[in-house]
Amino acid sequence: MTTPIPVDTPAPTNTPVPVNTPVPANNPVTPNTAVLANTPASANLCGNDQHIIIDGTPWLVANSMYGAAQMVGSVCTQFDRVETPAGGNPRIVWGSKTAIEYVESTNNVAKGYTNIGLIQNLQTTISSIASVPATYDWTRTETSPFKGNICFDFILSPTKGDSTSTSAQELMLWLQYEGGQLPIGWDRGPAATIPALFGTSWKLYEDINTGNGMTVHSLLPDTQFSGSFTGDLKEWFEALVQLGRLSEGSWVNIGNAG
Repeated sequence: MTTPIPVDTPAPTNTPVPVNTPVPANNPVTPNTAVLANTPASANLCGNDQHIIIDGTPWLVANSMYGAAQMVGSVCTQFDRVETPAGGNPRIVWGSKTAIEYVESTNNVAKGYTNIGLIQNLQTTISSIASVPATYDWTRTETSPFKGNICFDFILSPTKGDSTSTSAQELMLWLQYEGGQLPIGWDRGPAATIPALFGTSWKLYEDINTGNGMTVHSLLPDTQFSGSFTGDLKEWFEALVQLGRLSEGSWVNIGNAG
């Protein structure tokens, strides 16, 4: 399994959120960086659940506006390009343009999720995964108020391929958040702590998503990441195994980041 990627969380306004050694969308291609020959043309995805599969990579880029019915405004996901640095792994350069009007009655309703999703190397048990190396760089160019986060989001289950039943579990690794964005289970307080993971300590918040009946496990860092993350996401899975939330036989069925 190479590059993971997350669900149920909006991405920041005008934020390039590349995965697998990405760079901000405004950065030029350096001379030693090859652009994949079979990469599709850049695209601006503004439709609800509009997505494109990126040829030659294990990813798709999606504009997943599951809360569009309660949103006043628009969100567009912008695919820019795929790069392969000399001697390095491919990376996707992409961004999000959010223009949502503040409405008090739906202030705490998640509006959508612009993301990169895995389409390969899934339906694999934790025990059979050697590592899940990931690099995630982002920047926000808009300074207006925003409520959202940057995260990895996976769905695991005791059953291969299951991503919708109440036996499945959603895992969220929050890297940075702002504007009062809070995880499911925040009102119950931390269910556990992890003292050392990816260079910081974490608090685990848990509860059931009343929309689908699935239990959500959200890890929030005590020290937020600021624009960059690099780590082996298998360490995240193993930390939850140690806490008894998962088993080594849990199937990794969905993975994304946004």
